[in-house]
Amino acid sequence: MQTEPALSLAPGSMARPAMQDPVSFAMLGQLLMGLVIVIMAILLVLWLIKRFTGLGVQGRHLKVIAALPLGTREKAVLIEVGGRQLLLGVAPGRVSLLERFDQPVVETDPGAGFGARLREVLERKERQ
Repeated sequence: MQTEPALSLAPGSMARPAMQDPVSFAMLGQLLMGLVIVIMAILLVLWLIKRFTGLGVQGRHLKVIAALPLGTREKAVLIEVGGRQLLLGVAPGRVSLLERFDQPVVETDPGAGFGARLREVLERKERQ
């Protein structure tokens, strides 16, 4: 008859596997390196899209000066192209040239943006 070895419950009698630190410098370095690679891949894809599709190119020489809604889905838009102003009729699925102006109809002052309009409104309010 074989006897089974007796189990010893004394401390230190059983070998326990060494516990590793769950957050180590090697693990953090690996995580940061993966994050850097993913961010660089995203930037590369965005650059390629901009380079080959022209999505990032804004109309530098084309400027919308004013827009006037004419109906629920129609509007008249005044744009400036190369020093000339064009009045366009815009409807769903259709854009028509209504008038071409050689001399500017509406002056486009770079300072007449939101800041200038805000100043005008505040000055009017102070006078009242």
